[in-house]
Amino acid sequence: MNAAQAEARTLVELIAGPMRLGENVKSALARVSRATGLGDRRVRGIWNGEARRIEAEEMDRLRQVALDARTREEAEHAYRSHIARLQAAQASLRLPSQNEDRDVAHGGPWVARAEDRPVDRGAV
Repeated sequence: MNAAQAEARTLVELIAGPMRLGENVKSALARVSRATGLGDRRVRGIWNGEARRIEAEEMDRLRQVALDARTREEAEHAYRSHIARLQAAQASLRLPSQNEDRDVAHGGPWVARAEDRPVDRGAV
């Protein structure tokens, strides 16, 4: 297997991503075929190391789709990470959750009490 064949197989692997629950290799390769526009047999040949040569256009398509898949994966990871940090900050500040917002409107935990003092804003 030469360098182009090895790179093409790696790109097919990246595009396929992790196997989904109950999914087999054939369906994962069909997903790669749909994403790249390459035929099922061609993708399977690349996967199995049977492709003797990889055309430049095929390699370009594989690289672009793999880059798009990686970018999408990184964006999803960043999104999940931000959500987790927001939830941790909310928990540490004891901010009301979205469900508790309704309670606030009806005299929930954030209602001013008699012992609360207004902030002195100084002389105006």
